[in-house]
Amino acid sequence: MKIALLVFVGVLVVAVVAYFLAFPPNTFISFSKPSGGMVTFSRTGVSFEAAPDQYATNGFDHIEPYISRLLVPTNHFKFLQMFTPDGTRGFGLDAKDGVVNAGLTVEWRQELQKEAAVRSFFSSLGVAPSRDYLAGNGGVPDATRILDYPVKGNTAEVTELTKRILKELCGVSPTEALDIRYSDK
Repeated sequence: MKIALLVFVGVLVVAVVAYFLAFPPNTFISFSKPSGGMVTFSRTGVSFEAAPDQYATNGFDHIEPYISRLLVPTNHFKFLQMFTPDGTRGFGLDAKDGVVNAGLTVEWRQELQKEAAVRSFFSSLGVAPSRDYLAGNGGVPDATRILDYPVKGNTAEVTELTKRILKELCGVSPTEALDIRYSDK
């Protein structure tokens, strides 16, 4: 019995060490499920996300109820992601403690014009980024520019700004399909 316990503890220690080596800080590995949901592994744990709500046409018509939920102040982290079904065009909003941010990512080495357009768009609104940093992507250090901008206003104002961002910065048409994912953690 003692030998079995020692073997079990040894295997457990090896598993914990391997886990921390496989998942360095700030590393996430996500897998898409066939249902459209996602499973994400990180150093802090495993998370499961349901499939997004899918709107085959006129995606902009479905945004306002999500914005309304996002703007209710809580101490929970909430996020709202709106992307075309192929996942290539769109952006996200997050909120906590009544502070809402629009988060856009740019592959800055290939998308110099997009980064300039994002900065110019928010500058014209008199809004400076609340976060602006480079992050690794696919093992390439400093590949992706992360830009977060604070967003203020009531549901109608934030919804209108969201539609402008989708249209002007992400190239999404109001009549296009959108996958919308809302989470309150």
